[in-house]
Amino acid sequence: MISKRPILKLNANYQPLEPASWSDIMVGIFSKSFVPLDISYTQNEDGSYDTTQIESFIAIKDWKQWIKLPIRPCDDYVQTSKGPVRLPSIVICSRFDRMVIKKGKFPTKQNIFRRDNYTCAYTGKKLQKSELSVDHIIPSSRGGTNTWDNLVCCDREVNNAKADRTPSECGLKLLWKPTKPKDGVVFDILRDDWQMFVK
Repeated sequence: MISKRPILKLNANYQPLEPASWSDIMVGIFSKSFVPLDISYTQNEDGSYDTTQIESFIAIKDWKQWIKLPIRPCDDYVQTSKGPVRLPSIVICSRFDRMVIKKGKFPTKQNIFRRDNYTCAYTGKKLQKSELSVDHIIPSSRGGTNTWDNLVCCDREVNNAKADRTPSECGLKLLWKPTKPKDGVVFDILRDDWQMFVK
């Protein structure tokens, strides 16, 4: 991938702190303030990577070792004078071991359920967790992102019927405009491979 998405910073206890830009992170890796994680993902039958399924990860403390890592189709990267270098999706702050008191609020499944009060954004029905799913208003297969304004609580059956279509394409109408919560420490985006560390 050529796009350079935000990178998640964790403290030494693997608690999420905040996302940061790739440029700040790469400077920090070189200066040893950040330790990047080399994450192994489950591979699908077609050879693609499922970044929602982490098999293992290892902290790479040596910059020279990091720049030798291969760039997979699921990786962001940056061009350097020595060729392309993989960008991590998660790093550890090597000098930050304090406990996080205020937890960051990311657009996770549970946080979308809470924000929308367990109510389907298309039907207005309040449902049990088992009856709900999270819908991408603009489907992820069509460039939709895991952001507060593109995710809504949705009746599981309605979501299955909607599939990879926009609401207008299947005759659905949003009953409210999804927004970012105003309470707590709120972050805009959630990458699939952050979900193991973000609740």
